[in-house]
Amino acid sequence: MPDSSDTLAEQQALLDRIAEAISARELTAPAVLFLESMKPLSFLGGQFMAFLSPFIHMVVDASDYDRIAEAIERRENVEFLIQRIEHHASGADDTAD
Repeated sequence: MPDSSDTLAEQQALLDRIAEAISARELTAPAVLFLESMKPLSFLGGQFMAFLSPFIHMVVDASDYDRIAEAIERRENVEFLIQRIEHHASGADDTAD
């Protein structure tokens, strides 16, 4: 199914951007701790984000908010996000000092 792989690739690109932003702000440890602790509840977290979506969209322009909520519902994506945060924090990128 090409649609699902495209969606997975898009979700992973979005999560990688989030991981890069977290690492740039030096919030690696709190983010990993939070994500590891919420991993069993990732589906509920995604559903809660979907519930808040109308309110979020009223306040800010949250173009990626719904895509993030959809991605967070899957535990595999939470684990992917943790791995990407750790990767960016380790300085393994080409842009590292």
